[in-house]
Amino acid sequence: MFSALFVYYLAAVIYLMVEYRKSKRNFPVKLVMTFFSPFVGFIILYFMFHQLRNEGQVIPDSLIIKNKEQVKILQKVDFEKETSIVPMKDALLLNDNQTKRRMLMDLLKNDTFNHIGILQTALQNDDTETSHYAATAIQDIKGKLLNTIGQMEYQLEENPNDLELLIAFGQVIKNYLNTGFLDDRTVKQYSYRYSQILEKIIEIMPIEKEFYIEKINCDLQLGELETAEKYSQIFLQHCSNEEEAYFMSMKLYYSVKNQKKFHEILQVLRQSSVRLTPQGLNKIRFWLYGETNGL
Repeated sequence: MFSALFVYYLAAVIYLMVEYRKSKRNFPVKLVMTFFSPFVGFIILYFMFHQLRNEGQVIPDSLIIKNKEQVKILQKVDFEKETSIVPMKDALLLNDNQTKRRMLMDLLKNDTFNHIGILQTALQNDDTETSHYAATAIQDIKGKLLNTIGQMEYQLEENPNDLELLIAFGQVIKNYLNTGFLDDRTVKQYSYRYSQILEKIIEIMPIEKEFYIEKINCDLQLGELETAEKYSQIFLQHCSNEEEAYFMSMKLYYSVKNQKKFHEILQVLRQSSVRLTPQGLNKIRFWLYGETNGL
């Protein structure tokens, strides 16, 4: 009997060491059951935790997100609804039509705008019902964005210098342009309005680089080269410690094939105290040598 107990407790120690390394969850229960219920303890533990695993999928500790304000547990994965581990865009190409439709319908239950790229892919799908779902969702997004644009235009008439409103308005217009499948006239109309809003934001807050980048890129797309050059110069004046200020000027002169001004800006950058990031160095290599990892 003594030898049987010795073998049992030896096995119990090994078992507890393995379980402790796996997870500290429920470890005290396992410890008590194994040491105070010889032989029977293993049987009880098996049925206790085997049943728990079958009743619900266990969420690993690593899936618990903690921040200063709240503790949130990620939603359990429904493996019956998980059809593929490949990205959604690829899934729309690889799965059968019925699966595509169900995946898209599940997607549409959430915030559709965050998935506009997937909807654009689905719109081109050879399954007519899938593309119909996507077209309906995109039209719904466009309608909501246009309604918001109209409301914000009215609010800006009342408060034309409200910076928060201007930034929000600019983002809504950008979102509308990003929905895609707009005719050229509409794209041009809202691109000019976006450029105007960015101009107003820069006038009020001339030290934020992201708005210069958006403004210059927008003006380049519109073919407004003089305006793009004007704001690239203003960008350099206000943000001379940012590599992007030099890059936007270089991008402008590279696109219009003005080598003289391009190298002038490059020389100014070399003489500045700006330390280039690896991404910045890649851009310069692309412009100078045509290496494909530049942009």
